[in-house]
Parts: sequence; structure tokens; C-alpha cells
Amino acid sequence: MMSILRFSGVIFLLSPILLYWLVHGSYDRYLWIINGPFPFSHLGSAPFQILVYMGLVAVGILLILISFILGRRQSNN
Repeated sequence: MMSILRFSGVIFLLSPILLYWLVHGSYDRYLWIINGPFPFSHLGSAPFQILVYMGLVAVGILLILISFILGRRQSNN
């Protein structure tokens, strides 16, 4: 269980890099994404991107912390 949480946390920590590459990797793809429906149309604005990236990093850190807490609890029992 802890390794799944840790792995998920690492994936969430790396996802802003992948998302940035996905949005800004190609100008045509960038235009296609920001012309889409709600969450995608706002990916063209820096404040929304920062909010999304911070949210992904926060979830990743939270998952990793939970995995360490559960690991400690399990080792103490």
C-alpha cells in the first residue's frame, strides 16, 4: 500500500512537467488545447497554470507524506 502511495505521489510530482510539455510543446497543440472546453481553455493563462501545477505538487507531497506516516505506523506495530 505504501509503495503505491509513494509511486502515485512521485507521478503527481512529475505531472506538472509533463503537462507543461503537453501544453507548450507545439504551438499548434497549444492553440488546439486553449480553444477547448473549460479546464483546457484556461490553461493559456499563467495564474490558472500555476494553480494547477501547485495543486498537482501538493497532492504528490501529501501522498508521499501519507505513505511515510503509514509506514511508520506499520513498523511500530
